Amino acid sequence: MRLRALVGKQWDGWGTALKPAHEPIVMARKPLTGTVANNVLKHGVGGINIDGCRVGDEIIKTSGGRSVAITGDERVGAALGMYGESTPLNTEHQGRFPANFIHDGSDEVLELFPFDKPDQSAARFFYCAKASKKDRNEGLDGFAEKRPDERTTTGMGTFDEKGVAKQANHHPTVKPTELMRYLCRLITPPNGTVLDPFTGSGSTGKAAALEGFNFVGIEQSAEYLEIALARIKAVLK
Repeated sequence: MRLRALVGKQWDGWGTALKPAHEPIVMARKPLTGTVANNVLKHGVGGINIDGCRVGDEIIKTSGGRSVAITGDERVGAALGMYGESTPLNTEHQGRFPANFIHDGSDEVLELFPFDKPDQSAARFFYCAKASKKDRNEGLDGFAEKRPDERTTTGMGTFDEKGVAKQANHHPTVKPTELMRYLCRLITPPNGTVLDPFTGSGSTGKAAALEGFNFVGIEQSAEYLEIALARIKAVLK
């Protein structure tokens, strides 16, 4: 909120809060039966799709990897280093190993990482900008345009001060589809189902549909549910 409105002209240009610009994402497993390998074998989930989520497109050669000879149902456990005889193996793959830190790819951040080679940074990040107008409003032709929450026209900065425009998808925290596709792909097995208990405007459902996964969404707001269904249907077409 503008301080001038509270304490006087001398505080013109001052406010009471910074822009909320940090949103953590937590990745966890439940249940965990013994080991991750046992969890995968019993529940069909728990592994992380590393190769499907590598960052970048350069060809990377590695040495000192392990090759495991296995058969039958042991293939999952072997992939996690539980079974079989191993032999040294040199491998080649496309893209860098994904990290648990996602940043904006700016020069200031990249400078913090060493270079593995003269032209190859060790930064292993995935970055996607916030949801674009096209992304958030796709499939919503004919929907009324509104602002996220009419109750906050005063408070920590009005909509005009914050530059919040009216949108057909007026949900306050729309996630970018590319980011949600990455997260769905990271942990969902082939033909798996993604559950979002707080569906909002359907970004996760849209992402799951684009990745070929099944989707179950739960949302208490009938208005947002209508928006979510329209966005998901648009990509299913």
